[in-house]
Amino acid sequence: MNGMLLILVLVWILNFGISWLNARTRGLVWAETKVIGGWQKILTWMGAIMSASGFTWCYLIVLLLGGHYVEEAYFLLPNEQPLLDAEAIEAGFSLGYLIIIPGVLFSGLMIWINSLVEAWRRRDLPSMGIAGWNTFAQIHNTYSAMKGMPEVWDSVSDFFGSKSSSSSSDGKGKAIMLILVLVVVAIISGILTTWAIINHYAGSREIEQFRTQPHRRRVA
Repeated sequence: MNGMLLILVLVWILNFGISWLNARTRGLVWAETKVIGGWQKILTWMGAIMSASGFTWCYLIVLLLGGHYVEEAYFLLPNEQPLLDAEAIEAGFSLGYLIIIPGVLFSGLMIWINSLVEAWRRRDLPSMGIAGWNTFAQIHNTYSAMKGMPEVWDSVSDFFGSKSSSSSSDGKGKAIMLILVLVVVAIISGILTTWAIINHYAGSREIEQFRTQPHRRRVA
């Protein structure tokens, strides 16, 4: 169990770090792309969506699992069923996944197309490596989404659409409201974190420098 927890923490840190670097990269070119516009502005927004999705998933993990342990440790009475039980946590992750996966797939598609164009234009090893990695990532994410979507949808529909007995309907209603609140908080927190990082780094590079070095772009 400790090993699984360690893996979860390491993956969480990695995901958070990638999301932070992604937001920082978008912030560095935010002012420039607002002036230049066009495809580069679209790519900047796609990177921001990817970053916000990553932060949202990180916050959702903390809120759902942290809320479960806090409820059990401080709020749960003897012989009382927890609101954040295994079914509720699974439904919360499934709902969050359903909300963020369209943005992840669409932004990933745009970034993948750009990496292919860059590889064709530059025809060097780094750009081809990036294009290859983005191709693998896009195929993997799309396949995983298509394969897991029925199970995710069933988890959400079963939890939010099932009818409980009169004795447990009050507790089920509270659990549903709690899950909705936690998912909304995670989404808003992810968006605000991305926006704060972008806003912090926006304008920190000279526009002329960006214009004279058009090939130095970061790909999410």
